[in-house]
Amino acid sequence: MKKPVVHVKNVEKIYGKKRENQTHALKGLSFSIQDGEFVGIMGPSGSGKTTLLNVISTLDKATNGTVEINGTDITIMKQSELADFRSQKLGFIFQDFNLLENLTIYENISLPLSLQGVSSGKIGSKVEKVAGMLGISAILAKYPAEVSGGQKQRTAAARAIVHEPAIILADEPTGALDSKNASSLLHSMAYLNEKQGVSILMVTHDSFCASYCRRILLIRDGELYKEIYRNGTREAFYKEILEELANLGTQTAQGGS
Repeated sequence: MKKPVVHVKNVEKIYGKKRENQTHALKGLSFSIQDGEFVGIMGPSGSGKTTLLNVISTLDKATNGTVEINGTDITIMKQSELADFRSQKLGFIFQDFNLLENLTIYENISLPLSLQGVSSGKIGSKVEKVAGMLGISAILAKYPAEVSGGQKQRTAAARAIVHEPAIILADEPTGALDSKNASSLLHSMAYLNEKQGVSILMVTHDSFCASYCRRILLIRDGELYKEIYRNGTREAFYKEILEELANLGTQTAQGGS
C-alpha cells in the first residue's frame, strides 16, 4: 500500500514555557494527504492553520507528535538536514511572491535547481517545461518589475514545482492578487494538480479559493473540526464551504475561542 505524501499524527504545538502562560496552538491534530490530492486548510483567525502549515513546512517544530513527508519523519531531523529536505522535497507559493528582483523570471524559476547543483542543460529543459505549462514562456527574459502581478504569481508557482517536490505548500497564494489574476493562478494550480498529479496543501481564508480544492480541513481552536469533500461542481462546493464556515463561526461563538 502506498504511503501518504503527508501524514500528521497527534501533533501539538505549545508556545511558552512551563508554569507560564502557555498557548496551545495545535491540540493533537491527525490527518493524511494522499499523493496527488489538492487539500485546503481553513478556519477562523487564530485557529492554528498557519501554525500547522509552518510545522509541515519544517519552518516550525511540533512540541509533540509526528509529521511524515514522503515517509520521512521530519520531527526527528536535525536543522542542517531540514534545510536540504526543504529545498528538495517541498515547493512553496507565498502571498507576496518572494521573487528576487535582480534575477530574470528564468533565473527565479531555476533557483531551486541551481541550489541543488543541477546541470545548466537539464535546468533549461525543466524551466521551459513548467513555463509552458503555466503560460509564461514569453516573459522568461524579463525581470519581476517588468511583469504583472499574475505573471509574478505564476512565476512563483513555476519555481515551486520545477524541482518536482513531494508537495507544494501554499500560504494564502491569492491574497495579493485582484480577482482576475487570482482566478488565473487557481486555474493553474488546478491544472497542475489534475493534469500533472502535483500534490498541493493550501492555507486560505477565501471560500472561492478553497472551492478549487478537492478536500477541506476545517480547523478550530487548534483541533480538526471537520473535513469536507468536493463531490459535485466547484460552484456547489463553494456554497457548501460558505455554509460550513458560517456554522463554524456560530459554533466558535457559542463555545468560545
